[in-house]
Amino acid sequence: MKALKTSTPATVFAKTLLVASSLSIGAMGTGVAQAADKALLDILLGNGAIDQAQYDELLAKDTLEESDVVSIGFANGSGLQVTSADGDFEVEIGGRLHLDQIDHSYDPRIGTDPISGTQVRRGRIEIDGVFDRNWGYAAEFDYAKNSVALKDIKLGYEADSGASLYVGHQKQPYSLSLEMSSNDIPFVERSADNYLVATFTDRAIGARYENSGENWFFAGGVFGDSLKEGTETGDEGWGTSGRFVYSPVIEDEQVLHFGVRGSYRELDIATPSLKIKDKTTDFSALNIVNTGTLADAEAVTLFGPEFAAVWGSLYVFAEHTTTEVTRTAAPDLTFSGWHAAAAWSLTGESRAGRYSMSSGEFKGLRPSKHFDWANGGIGAWEIAARYATVDLNDADVVGGEEDALSIALNWYPNRNVRFMADWSRILDTDGSNTVRLYAPDMDIFTLRTQWNF
Repeated sequence: MKALKTSTPATVFAKTLLVASSLSIGAMGTGVAQAADKALLDILLGNGAIDQAQYDELLAKDTLEESDVVSIGFANGSGLQVTSADGDFEVEIGGRLHLDQIDHSYDPRIGTDPISGTQVRRGRIEIDGVFDRNWGYAAEFDYAKNSVALKDIKLGYEADSGASLYVGHQKQPYSLSLEMSSNDIPFVERSADNYLVATFTDRAIGARYENSGENWFFAGGVFGDSLKEGTETGDEGWGTSGRFVYSPVIEDEQVLHFGVRGSYRELDIATPSLKIKDKTTDFSALNIVNTGTLADAEAVTLFGPEFAAVWGSLYVFAEHTTTEVTRTAAPDLTFSGWHAAAAWSLTGESRAGRYSMSSGEFKGLRPSKHFDWANGGIGAWEIAARYATVDLNDADVVGGEEDALSIALNWYPNRNVRFMADWSRILDTDGSNTVRLYAPDMDIFTLRTQWNF
Protein backbone atom coordinates (compact mmCIF):
# COMPACT_ATOMS: atom_id res chain seq x y z
CA MET A 1 0.00 0.00 0.00
CA LYS A 2 1.37 3.42 -0.94
CA ALA A 3 0.04 6.61 0.64
CA LEU A 4 -0.31 9.67 -1.54
CA LYS A 5 2.54 12.15 -1.29
CA THR A 6 0.07 14.74 -0.04
CA SER A 7 0.01 13.16 3.44
CA THR A 8 1.30 15.22 6.35
CA PRO A 9 2.20 14.47 9.98
CA ALA A 10 -1.19 15.92 10.96
CA THR A 11 -2.89 13.52 8.56
CA VAL A 12 -0.95 10.64 10.07
CA PHE A 13 -2.20 11.50 13.55
CA ALA A 14 -5.75 11.86 12.20
CA LYS A 15 -5.49 8.44 10.63
CA THR A 16 -4.33 6.99 13.94
CA LEU A 17 -7.29 8.42 15.86
CA LEU A 18 -9.76 7.26 13.24
CA VAL A 19 -8.34 3.76 13.11
CA ALA A 20 -8.40 3.54 16.89
CA SER A 21 -12.07 4.49 16.85
CA SER A 22 -12.73 1.88 14.20
CA LEU A 23 -11.02 -0.85 16.21
CA SER A 24 -13.02 0.07 19.30
CA ILE A 25 -16.27 -0.19 17.38
CA GLY A 26 -15.04 -3.52 16.02
CA ALA A 27 -15.39 -5.03 19.47
CA MET A 28 -19.18 -4.59 19.15
CA GLY A 29 -19.48 -6.95 16.20
CA THR A 30 -18.26 -7.73 12.71
CA GLY A 31 -21.06 -5.90 10.90
CA VAL A 32 -20.59 -2.74 12.90
CA ALA A 33 -16.82 -2.94 12.48
CA GLN A 34 -17.08 -3.25 8.69
CA ALA A 35 -19.43 -0.27 8.57
CA ALA A 36 -17.03 1.80 10.69
CA ASP A 37 -14.07 0.75 8.53
CA LYS A 38 -15.90 1.84 5.39
CA ALA A 39 -16.78 5.17 7.00
CA LEU A 40 -13.14 5.66 7.94
CA LEU A 41 -11.95 4.85 4.41
CA ASP A 42 -14.54 7.21 2.96
CA ILE A 43 -13.10 10.02 5.10
CA LEU A 44 -9.50 9.20 4.13
CA LEU A 45 -10.41 9.04 0.45
CA GLY A 46 -12.31 12.30 0.67
CA ASN A 47 -9.35 14.03 2.36
CA GLY A 48 -6.92 12.73 -0.26
CA ALA A 49 -4.97 10.65 2.25
CA ILE A 50 -5.46 7.54 0.09
CA ASP A 51 -6.31 7.05 -3.57
CA GLN A 52 -9.06 4.93 -5.10
CA ALA A 53 -6.84 1.87 -5.58
CA GLN A 54 -5.76 1.96 -1.94
CA TYR A 55 -9.40 2.46 -0.91
CA ASP A 56 -10.49 -0.65 -2.82
CA GLU A 57 -7.61 -2.72 -1.43
CA LEU A 58 -8.32 -1.79 2.21
CA LEU A 59 -12.07 -2.14 1.81
CA ALA A 60 -11.57 -5.76 0.75
CA LYS A 61 -10.06 -6.60 4.14
CA ASP A 62 -12.29 -8.04 6.85
CA THR A 63 -11.27 -5.31 9.25
CA LEU A 64 -8.69 -2.58 9.42
CA GLU A 65 -5.75 -2.63 11.79
CA GLU A 66 -3.65 0.28 13.00
CA SER A 67 -0.63 -0.99 11.04
CA ASP A 68 -2.58 -0.59 7.81
CA VAL A 69 -2.38 3.17 8.19
CA VAL A 70 0.27 4.20 10.69
CA SER A 71 2.78 2.82 13.19
CA ILE A 72 3.50 4.44 16.54
CA GLY A 73 6.42 3.34 18.69
CA PHE A 74 9.80 4.23 20.09
CA ALA A 75 12.78 4.63 17.78
CA ASN A 76 15.42 2.14 18.91
CA GLY A 77 14.18 2.47 22.46
CA SER A 78 14.52 6.24 22.50
CA GLY A 79 12.36 8.96 20.95
CA LEU A 80 8.67 8.69 20.15
CA GLN A 81 8.27 7.81 16.48
CA VAL A 82 5.22 7.93 14.22
CA THR A 83 5.62 6.28 10.81
CA SER A 84 3.19 5.77 7.96
CA ALA A 85 2.61 2.17 6.90
CA ASP A 86 4.57 2.66 3.67
CA GLY A 87 7.46 4.36 5.51
CA ASP A 88 7.26 7.49 3.36
CA PHE A 89 6.37 9.77 6.30
CA GLU A 90 7.91 9.84 9.73
CA VAL A 91 8.00 12.10 12.77
CA GLU A 92 10.33 11.49 15.71
CA ILE A 93 10.36 13.48 18.95
CA GLY A 94 13.27 13.24 21.38
CA GLY A 95 15.28 15.29 23.81
CA ARG A 96 18.03 15.40 26.40
CA LEU A 97 18.59 16.72 29.90
CA HIS A 98 22.09 17.24 31.37
CA LEU A 99 22.19 18.33 35.03
CA ASP A 100 25.63 19.28 36.40
CA GLN A 101 27.12 19.81 39.84
CA ILE A 102 30.50 21.59 39.52
CA ASP A 103 33.25 22.37 42.01
CA HIS A 104 36.70 23.98 41.59
CA SER A 105 39.73 23.53 43.84
CA TYR A 106 42.29 26.27 43.09
CA ASP A 107 44.95 28.64 44.33
CA PRO A 108 43.20 31.90 45.38
CA ARG A 109 46.18 33.88 44.06
CA ILE A 110 44.76 33.22 40.59
CA GLY A 111 42.91 36.50 41.06
CA THR A 112 39.59 35.32 39.60
CA ASP A 113 37.18 33.02 41.39
CA PRO A 114 35.90 30.24 39.11
CA ILE A 115 32.19 29.78 39.79
CA SER A 116 31.05 26.47 41.24
CA GLY A 117 27.48 25.27 41.66
CA THR A 118 24.70 23.56 39.73
CA GLN A 119 23.28 24.15 36.29
CA VAL A 120 21.12 22.70 33.56
CA ARG A 121 23.91 22.25 31.05
CA ARG A 122 21.55 21.14 28.30
CA GLY A 123 17.78 20.85 28.15
CA ARG A 124 16.80 20.12 24.58
CA ILE A 125 13.75 19.10 22.58
CA GLU A 126 14.37 17.59 19.16
CA ILE A 127 11.92 17.02 16.31
CA ASP A 128 12.97 15.39 13.07
CA GLY A 129 11.51 13.20 10.40
CA VAL A 130 10.91 12.36 6.77
CA PHE A 131 8.20 13.37 4.32
CA ASP A 132 7.57 12.23 0.78
CA ARG A 133 10.12 9.46 1.46
CA ASN A 134 13.29 11.33 0.54
CA TRP A 135 12.86 14.72 2.20
CA GLY A 136 14.15 15.18 5.73
CA TYR A 137 13.94 17.88 8.36
CA ALA A 138 15.19 18.53 11.90
CA ALA A 139 14.72 21.17 14.57
CA GLU A 140 16.45 21.20 17.95
CA PHE A 141 15.92 23.77 20.71
CA ASP A 142 17.89 24.17 23.95
CA TYR A 143 16.07 25.59 26.99
CA ALA A 144 19.04 25.55 29.41
CA LYS A 145 20.04 28.64 31.43
CA ASN A 146 16.52 30.08 31.37
CA SER A 147 16.81 31.02 27.72
CA VAL A 148 16.00 29.48 24.36
CA ALA A 149 18.76 28.69 21.85
CA LEU A 150 18.16 27.28 18.40
CA LYS A 151 20.72 24.53 17.75
CA ASP A 152 19.61 22.80 14.53
CA ILE A 153 16.95 23.77 12.04
CA LYS A 154 17.42 22.30 8.60
CA LEU A 155 15.70 20.82 5.56
CA GLY A 156 17.22 18.44 3.08
CA TYR A 157 16.95 15.73 0.46
CA GLU A 158 18.21 12.19 1.06
CA ALA A 159 18.79 10.06 -2.02
CA ASP A 160 18.11 6.32 -1.95
CA SER A 161 21.86 5.81 -2.43
CA GLY A 162 22.54 7.41 0.97
CA ALA A 163 23.80 10.79 -0.21
CA SER A 164 22.13 13.84 1.34
CA LEU A 165 22.11 17.62 1.06
CA TYR A 166 20.76 19.75 3.91
CA VAL A 167 20.39 23.53 4.17
CA GLY A 168 19.85 25.43 7.40
CA HIS A 169 21.53 26.00 10.76
CA GLN A 170 23.62 22.86 11.39
CA LYS A 171 27.02 21.45 12.31
CA GLN A 172 29.95 22.17 10.04
CA PRO A 173 31.88 18.96 9.25
CA TYR A 174 35.35 19.09 10.72
CA SER A 175 36.04 17.40 14.05
CA LEU A 176 35.13 13.89 15.26
CA SER A 177 34.72 15.36 18.75
CA LEU A 178 32.27 18.02 17.56
CA GLU A 179 30.42 15.69 15.21
CA MET A 180 29.71 13.27 18.06
CA SER A 181 26.72 14.14 20.22
CA SER A 182 27.26 15.35 23.78
CA ASN A 183 25.12 12.32 24.72
CA ASP A 184 27.81 9.99 23.36
CA ILE A 185 31.27 11.38 24.24
CA PRO A 186 32.79 9.70 27.34
CA PHE A 187 33.55 13.02 29.13
CA VAL A 188 31.22 15.72 30.45
CA GLU A 189 32.91 18.34 28.25
CA ARG A 190 35.05 18.30 25.14
CA SER A 191 38.79 18.93 25.61
CA ALA A 192 40.56 22.29 25.89
CA ASP A 193 41.88 22.15 22.32
CA ASN A 194 38.29 21.92 21.11
CA TYR A 195 37.94 25.69 21.60
CA LEU A 196 40.57 26.17 18.90
CA VAL A 197 38.21 24.27 16.56
CA ALA A 198 34.70 25.22 17.71
CA THR A 199 35.45 28.95 17.44
CA PHE A 200 35.37 28.51 13.67
CA THR A 201 33.60 25.24 12.82
CA ASP A 202 30.64 24.91 15.18
CA ARG A 203 27.05 25.24 13.99
CA ALA A 204 26.37 27.82 11.27
CA ILE A 205 23.89 28.61 8.51
CA GLY A 206 24.75 26.88 5.27
CA ALA A 207 24.54 23.84 3.01
CA ARG A 208 26.03 20.47 3.97
CA TYR A 209 26.52 17.46 1.67
CA GLU A 210 27.17 13.92 2.94
CA ASN A 211 27.85 10.58 1.31
CA SER A 212 29.29 7.26 2.45
CA GLY A 213 30.22 3.79 1.29
CA GLU A 214 31.08 0.51 2.94
CA ASN A 215 34.36 1.83 4.37
CA TRP A 216 34.34 5.59 3.80
CA PHE A 217 32.47 8.75 4.71
CA PHE A 218 32.64 12.30 3.35
CA ALA A 219 30.95 15.51 4.45
CA GLY A 220 31.53 18.99 3.13
CA GLY A 221 29.75 22.30 2.93
CA VAL A 222 29.68 26.06 2.56
CA PHE A 223 28.50 28.14 5.51
CA GLY A 224 27.76 31.66 6.57
CA ASP A 225 27.84 32.51 10.26
CA SER A 226 26.11 31.27 13.39
CA LEU A 227 22.73 32.65 14.36
CA LYS A 228 23.14 36.03 16.05
CA GLU A 229 21.21 37.90 18.71
CA GLY A 230 20.75 40.94 16.47
CA THR A 231 23.31 43.19 18.20
CA GLU A 232 26.14 42.77 15.69
CA THR A 233 26.91 45.22 12.89
CA GLY A 234 28.73 44.77 9.62
CA ASP A 235 28.87 41.85 7.25
CA GLU A 236 29.14 38.21 8.21
CA GLY A 237 32.05 36.06 7.27
CA TRP A 238 31.76 32.85 5.30
CA GLY A 239 33.56 29.54 5.31
CA THR A 240 33.86 26.06 3.89
CA SER A 241 34.86 22.84 5.60
CA GLY A 242 35.18 19.16 4.80
CA ARG A 243 35.92 15.86 6.50
CA PHE A 244 36.89 12.50 4.98
CA VAL A 245 36.96 9.26 6.95
CA TYR A 246 38.32 5.87 5.89
CA SER A 247 37.74 2.79 8.05
CA PRO A 248 39.57 -0.32 6.76
CA VAL A 249 38.28 -2.47 9.64
CA ILE A 250 34.63 -2.52 10.75
CA GLU A 251 33.75 -5.65 12.71
CA ASP A 252 31.60 -6.60 15.69
CA GLU A 253 34.48 -6.09 18.14
CA GLN A 254 36.99 -4.04 16.14
CA VAL A 255 37.00 -0.72 14.29
CA LEU A 256 39.90 1.21 12.78
CA HIS A 257 39.09 4.81 11.87
CA PHE A 258 41.27 7.40 10.08
CA GLY A 259 40.20 10.90 9.14
CA VAL A 260 41.48 14.13 7.64
CA ARG A 261 39.80 17.53 7.95
CA GLY A 262 40.15 21.00 6.55
CA SER A 263 38.35 24.31 6.96
CA TYR A 264 38.70 27.84 5.64
CA ARG A 265 36.86 30.94 6.89
CA GLU A 266 37.00 34.57 5.83
CA LEU A 267 36.24 37.22 8.45
CA ASP A 268 34.77 40.72 8.20
CA ILE A 269 37.72 43.04 8.93
CA ALA A 270 35.40 46.04 9.41
CA THR A 271 33.86 44.50 12.55
CA PRO A 272 36.70 42.64 14.29
CA SER A 273 35.54 40.30 17.03
CA LEU A 274 37.74 37.22 16.67
CA LYS A 275 39.17 35.82 19.88
CA ILE A 276 40.12 32.28 20.84
CA LYS A 277 39.69 31.25 24.47
CA ASP A 278 38.83 28.21 26.56
CA LYS A 279 36.60 27.74 29.62
CA THR A 280 37.34 25.50 32.59
CA THR A 281 33.61 24.67 32.58
CA ASP A 282 30.62 26.06 30.75
CA PHE A 283 29.30 27.29 34.11
CA SER A 284 32.40 29.12 35.39
CA ALA A 285 33.45 30.77 32.11
CA LEU A 286 36.99 31.09 33.52
CA ASN A 287 39.55 31.39 30.72
CA ILE A 288 42.97 29.81 31.17
CA VAL A 289 44.09 30.65 27.62
CA ASN A 290 42.78 33.69 25.74
CA THR A 291 44.17 35.49 22.70
CA GLY A 292 42.10 38.61 23.28
CA THR A 293 40.57 40.27 20.23
CA LEU A 294 42.59 39.72 17.04
CA ALA A 295 41.59 43.03 15.47
CA ASP A 296 43.20 42.63 12.05
CA ALA A 297 42.41 38.96 11.31
CA GLU A 298 40.98 38.46 7.83
CA ALA A 299 41.02 34.68 7.28
CA VAL A 300 41.51 31.42 9.17
CA THR A 301 42.58 27.99 7.91
CA LEU A 302 42.31 24.80 9.96
CA PHE A 303 43.56 21.33 9.13
CA GLY A 304 44.58 18.14 10.85
CA PRO A 305 44.14 14.37 11.23
CA GLU A 306 41.93 12.25 13.49
CA PHE A 307 42.24 8.64 14.61
CA ALA A 308 40.05 6.20 16.52
CA ALA A 309 40.10 2.47 17.15
CA VAL A 310 38.16 -0.14 19.09
CA TRP A 311 39.49 -3.47 20.31
CA GLY A 312 36.74 -5.18 22.25
CA SER A 313 35.95 -3.07 25.30
CA LEU A 314 38.84 -0.61 24.66
CA TYR A 315 38.16 2.57 22.71
CA VAL A 316 40.95 5.05 21.84
CA PHE A 317 40.80 8.28 19.87
CA ALA A 318 42.94 11.34 19.09
CA GLU A 319 42.82 14.55 17.05
CA HIS A 320 45.27 17.30 16.10
CA THR A 321 44.46 20.73 14.66
CA THR A 322 46.68 23.46 13.25
CA THR A 323 45.01 26.87 12.96
CA GLU A 324 46.55 29.56 10.77
CA VAL A 325 45.28 33.13 11.13
CA THR A 326 45.99 35.57 8.28
CA ARG A 327 46.25 39.23 9.37
CA THR A 328 46.30 42.41 7.33
CA ALA A 329 48.72 44.61 9.30
CA ALA A 330 50.67 42.14 11.42
CA PRO A 331 52.46 38.81 11.02
CA ASP A 332 50.30 35.77 10.42
CA LEU A 333 49.69 33.45 13.36
CA THR A 334 49.87 29.69 13.81
CA PHE A 335 48.18 28.01 16.78
CA SER A 336 47.84 24.31 17.51
CA GLY A 337 46.11 21.87 19.80
CA TRP A 338 45.54 18.15 20.23
CA HIS A 339 44.08 15.54 22.53
CA ALA A 340 44.42 11.78 23.00
CA ALA A 341 42.07 9.63 25.05
CA ALA A 342 41.10 6.08 25.92
CA ALA A 343 37.89 4.60 27.34
CA TRP A 344 37.43 1.09 28.67
CA SER A 345 34.15 -0.64 29.34
CA LEU A 346 34.51 -2.46 32.67
CA THR A 347 31.45 -4.59 31.93
CA GLY A 348 32.62 -5.74 28.49
CA GLU A 349 30.48 -3.70 26.09
CA SER A 350 32.17 -2.61 22.86
CA ARG A 351 31.76 0.68 21.02
CA ALA A 352 32.50 -1.16 17.77
CA GLY A 353 28.85 -2.09 17.48
CA ARG A 354 27.95 1.58 17.94
CA TYR A 355 30.07 2.79 15.03
CA SER A 356 28.16 4.53 12.24
CA MET A 357 29.92 4.61 8.89
CA SER A 358 27.07 6.68 7.46
CA SER A 359 28.11 9.57 9.75
CA GLY A 360 31.77 8.70 10.45
CA GLU A 361 31.31 8.68 14.22
CA PHE A 362 30.68 6.54 17.31
CA LYS A 363 27.33 6.52 19.06
CA GLY A 364 26.93 6.12 22.82
CA LEU A 365 27.73 2.96 24.74
CA ARG A 366 24.79 0.58 25.20
CA PRO A 367 24.63 -1.69 28.28
CA SER A 368 24.32 -5.39 27.48
CA LYS A 369 22.21 -5.80 30.65
CA HIS A 370 20.12 -2.98 32.03
CA PHE A 371 20.29 -2.20 35.72
CA ASP A 372 17.85 -4.46 37.54
CA TRP A 373 18.16 -4.70 41.31
CA ALA A 374 16.01 -7.83 41.56
CA ASN A 375 17.75 -9.82 38.82
CA GLY A 376 21.34 -8.67 39.23
CA GLY A 377 21.70 -6.42 36.18
CA ILE A 378 24.29 -3.69 36.78
CA GLY A 379 24.14 -1.76 33.52
CA ALA A 380 27.38 -0.68 31.83
CA TRP A 381 30.40 0.86 33.60
CA GLU A 382 33.14 2.78 31.81
CA ILE A 383 36.35 4.55 32.78
CA ALA A 384 38.14 7.05 30.54
CA ALA A 385 41.27 9.22 30.55
CA ARG A 386 42.23 12.13 28.28
CA TYR A 387 45.25 14.37 27.83
CA ALA A 388 44.81 17.65 25.96
CA THR A 389 47.05 20.58 25.08
CA VAL A 390 46.54 23.91 23.32
CA ASP A 391 49.11 26.56 22.32
CA LEU A 392 47.86 30.08 21.54
CA ASN A 393 51.26 31.80 21.54
CA ASP A 394 52.75 33.09 18.31
CA ALA A 395 54.38 36.32 17.07
CA ASP A 396 52.98 39.25 19.09
CA VAL A 397 50.06 37.26 20.53
CA VAL A 398 50.46 35.64 23.94
CA GLY A 399 47.24 33.71 24.34
CA GLY A 400 48.87 31.14 26.56
CA GLU A 401 49.59 27.43 26.66
CA GLU A 402 47.64 24.83 28.61
CA ASP A 403 47.97 21.11 29.33
CA ALA A 404 45.07 19.33 31.01
CA LEU A 405 44.24 15.81 32.19
CA SER A 406 40.72 14.42 32.59
CA ILE A 407 39.57 11.19 34.26
CA ALA A 408 35.97 9.98 33.98
CA LEU A 409 33.80 7.25 35.49
CA ASN A 410 30.48 6.63 33.74
CA TRP A 411 27.54 4.41 34.65
CA TYR A 412 24.84 3.55 32.11
CA PRO A 413 21.87 1.96 33.96
CA ASN A 414 20.08 1.68 30.60
CA ARG A 415 20.30 3.14 27.12
CA ASN A 416 18.56 6.38 28.13
CA VAL A 417 20.27 7.30 31.42
CA ARG A 418 23.92 7.99 32.27
CA PHE A 419 25.59 9.15 35.48
CA MET A 420 29.03 10.74 35.06
CA ALA A 421 31.79 11.65 37.49
CA ASP A 422 34.55 13.70 35.87
CA TRP A 423 37.78 15.10 37.32
CA SER A 424 40.03 17.46 35.34
CA ARG A 425 43.34 18.99 36.40
CA ILE A 426 45.28 21.83 34.80
CA LEU A 427 48.74 20.27 34.61
CA ASP A 428 50.77 23.12 33.18
CA THR A 429 50.57 26.60 31.67
CA ASP A 430 53.18 29.10 30.45
CA GLY A 431 52.66 31.50 33.37
CA SER A 432 52.35 34.53 31.09
CA ASN A 433 49.72 36.24 33.23
CA THR A 434 48.32 35.95 36.76
CA VAL A 435 45.69 33.39 35.85
CA ARG A 436 48.15 31.14 34.04
CA LEU A 437 50.79 31.60 36.74
CA TYR A 438 48.59 30.04 39.42
CA ALA A 439 46.32 27.82 37.31
CA PRO A 440 48.52 24.67 37.42
CA ASP A 441 47.12 22.07 39.85
CA MET A 442 43.61 23.53 39.62
CA ASP A 443 41.06 20.69 39.95
CA ILE A 444 37.60 20.73 38.42
CA PHE A 445 35.05 18.16 39.60
CA THR A 446 31.78 17.59 37.76
CA LEU A 447 28.90 15.22 38.47
CA ARG A 448 26.32 14.85 35.74
CA THR A 449 22.92 13.20 35.51
CA GLN A 450 22.05 12.65 31.86
CA TRP A 451 18.76 11.58 30.37
CA ASN A 452 18.17 11.34 26.65
CA PHE A 453 15.31 9.91 24.68
